[in-house]
Amino acid sequence: MSSRITHRSSLSLSRRWLDRLSTLAVTAGATLVLLAIASIFLFLIWASWPLFGSTDAPKISTQASEAPNDLVAALSLKKYLVRDANEQNIRLVSLNSQTAQLETRVQFSSDIHLVAADSGGGTVVATVSGSSTLRLYDSYDWQESENAGNVRLDPIAEQQLLEVPSAVQLRVFNDRAFHLLLAFEDRTEWLVLETSAGPLQADAALTVKSRLSLRPNLALEHMHWLAQGRLLLELDTDGGYRLYERDQLIDSDRLAVAGLLTQALVLKSSYSLAVLDETQSVRLFGLVYTERGPKLERLSDYQWQQAGVSQVFALPLGGLIGISPQRGFEWLDPDFNSHRTFTWSMLPVARLPESWTLTPDGNLLGFNGEQRISVLLAPQNRRLGLSNLFLRRPYEGYAEPEYLWQSMTLEPTSEAKYSVTPLIIGTLKAAFYSLLFAAPLAIAAAIFTSYFLASELRARIKPLVELLAAIPTVILGLVAGLWLAPWLEHNLGLVALCFVTLPLCLLGASWIWRQLPGNRAEARLSGFELLFSAAALVFAFGLAYLLNATIWPSTSSTLVAEIAQSWGLAYEQRNAVVVGLAMGFAVIPTIYSISEDALAAVPSYLREGALAMGASEWQAARSVVLPMASPGILSAVMMGFARAIGETMIVLMATGNTATMDWSALTGLRTMAATLALEMPEVVPNSLHFQVLIFIALQLFLFTFVLNSIAEWIRSSLRNKVREL
Repeated sequence: MSSRITHRSSLSLSRRWLDRLSTLAVTAGATLVLLAIASIFLFLIWASWPLFGSTDAPKISTQASEAPNDLVAALSLKKYLVRDANEQNIRLVSLNSQTAQLETRVQFSSDIHLVAADSGGGTVVATVSGSSTLRLYDSYDWQESENAGNVRLDPIAEQQLLEVPSAVQLRVFNDRAFHLLLAFEDRTEWLVLETSAGPLQADAALTVKSRLSLRPNLALEHMHWLAQGRLLLELDTDGGYRLYERDQLIDSDRLAVAGLLTQALVLKSSYSLAVLDETQSVRLFGLVYTERGPKLERLSDYQWQQAGVSQVFALPLGGLIGISPQRGFEWLDPDFNSHRTFTWSMLPVARLPESWTLTPDGNLLGFNGEQRISVLLAPQNRRLGLSNLFLRRPYEGYAEPEYLWQSMTLEPTSEAKYSVTPLIIGTLKAAFYSLLFAAPLAIAAAIFTSYFLASELRARIKPLVELLAAIPTVILGLVAGLWLAPWLEHNLGLVALCFVTLPLCLLGASWIWRQLPGNRAEARLSGFELLFSAAALVFAFGLAYLLNATIWPSTSSTLVAEIAQSWGLAYEQRNAVVVGLAMGFAVIPTIYSISEDALAAVPSYLREGALAMGASEWQAARSVVLPMASPGILSAVMMGFARAIGETMIVLMATGNTATMDWSALTGLRTMAATLALEMPEVVPNSLHFQVLIFIALQLFLFTFVLNSIAEWIRSSLRNKVREL
């Protein structure tokens, strides 16, 4: 007897230890899951935070240096074009880091009358000699010789002019198109020289591509190249402008400015023009292509935040730099709707430079007589305004503000456009059309199997429906993209007619079944009804096929063609209908399983009580079971919605991945998940593009997490409600 008690006590003790270990393991697992979710959430916040809260200061460097006498252009941090005060000769000097002295590297001959550096921030220099010879040099090709530290000067190309101009202006595009403005006594000439050599070479031969003669006495500082050199803008101080293309005037109008213009700068893309007037305002104009040709349209206005801005430069990185000699400088970045202000207190110098210049690589350069100070604004210093992500923004090339997602630009000088609103619309659009197809089928199937179907058939059919979740979504996407989309384009009329014939035939089959002997009383379905319903479905498909062949008899006469001709609606082969059908099959198991569980959880005595009161099977289901299970069904739909929002492979393969703002079922879309899958593998880490993608991932995480949490809360409320009955 005592041995049995001892044995039982030892078993009880071991079971208590096993229970404690099991409880500890379950608690640890749940805690780790919560920590993983919290860690993912915190990582996404941390990785996307620099997008809005970046406090990175510009890179500042100082070096002992004497100040150049008359600076013509800064070709780099250490190479400068200077003009001798007395002899008016041009020299190329470089800064010796050890002696802090400016040493002559190139002494241009006294026969050089004019010199001009690339106004777009490049390193190409043009000279015009007294013999009317135009020579082009690239500072990257200047090589130091072995004697006296001088530079062997090899021009990349030469061109003989008819006469010596009084002024010259140079702009280089794509390293092979050289645009020059030459001011003569009787005309102003726009000369375009091109080389077919690609990269600049010493023996490259130039050919004259075009030559345009304009009126004389034009101020070259008021002439600007737009659209990668395809257009030339002549600007007056009162806002009037004339736009030239090749050899003709294509537009003449007046810019909406206040007062006289003080400065005009072409921004990085060469499709935007920043105009400064006497009121310290910055007005941005963009090039828009209308039916009558290119035209400058006003995009937005800005105001300097610091008083006394006297120098303004167009940054190679993008935007404008406005310098106030006493206060600091501002970075106005219209492309990203950002305006940052910096004060001179960050400079480790006792005396500020009186003036600044900009190098081709974006260094803000100044000399105070003892030191050379450089301030470099890097890509990581850029900020992106929230309005760029969610609101309409004015963009160059568009007459009206738009929502645009263009992370990959068509031209290297163009800026990316990061409006996530089209991606959000595309995500909701794909989820909506998938639920429009999946939710009615899944809920109806759940009601049928849990309430009307015999228990033996229910035990067989439910696992088959849930087995759909095991199909890889990449297979569904592949089938949808390669087979369903082309088939649907040719048979859209058949699908549309099926939505009419299927309900009618099923209703007709139900009525016929009720008229058969012995089928008037409602009872649990045994299986023969399914065969009868399947025959009705086959008849419905056959009827739809015959109607389709009658209404649209040929391949050229289809519903798609009629939609385009009669209604003027666009039809894309990979559209929201294809996504809805394909993703619906992936969502059906989720909605069906949760809905069926919610319906099965309703106590049977409630249904039996309704039947005892004289209600029919359908009346009991509609009036008693469905209201009780409605929270669970709503939870199932929300779970399916969250599942559709996070789907990647189907929308990646079955849509055109075009970021549009329309809700049409016949056009394509682009979702947030597909954007992450497409662009994240190739994005540069810690870049602005990377941070925007992380922010999209954060939105996707929050959206699905909140939806799933609400759905689970609704399900738990339903359980508690049923438990109290």
